[in-house]
Amino acid sequence: MSRYTAMPSLESLQEIYKIDPASPSGLSRIKATRGRNGRVGPVVSMGSDGYYRMKFDGQFYRTHRVIFFMHTGIDPAELVVDHIDGDQLNNKVENLRACTQQENLWNSKCREKADGLPKGIFQQGSQFGVRLSIGDDKPGVVWFANVRAATRYVDQIRKRYHGEYARNI
Repeated sequence: MSRYTAMPSLESLQEIYKIDPASPSGLSRIKATRGRNGRVGPVVSMGSDGYYRMKFDGQFYRTHRVIFFMHTGIDPAELVVDHIDGDQLNNKVENLRACTQQENLWNSKCREKADGLPKGIFQQGSQFGVRLSIGDDKPGVVWFANVRAATRYVDQIRKRYHGEYARNI
């Protein structure tokens, strides 16, 4: 079962919408359509998930996926359209890229941790651990005497294995 709704044809989208950096969502309607939301101008509908969304032919689409499709001509299909800077409201074309679900998770922001330690680091007694799971390997833990050394290590590992998707904050 598909997680994402298949995109409409590029031509049909381009008849009604254009990529518009001045619009809060990055997309504007250039041709009026039927219904109360069919006015010409910025597309600014916000979904309950915090992403801009739009309705086209009775179907909702996340606006950043439509912008990516309209800019590249590539239907993201089963791929995730990632916000490079982590801001789900920043739909500028230079901030969007297609990636796998795993790559998107690598680029995710760290939730606020109660212990105040950096992403990927935990404390046990006086030691600081970095839990690693690379590929299909079972998770392993590397221990450090201080948080600075643990942070340097986890930053290097992320850069090596996650490449452009590494996010250390």
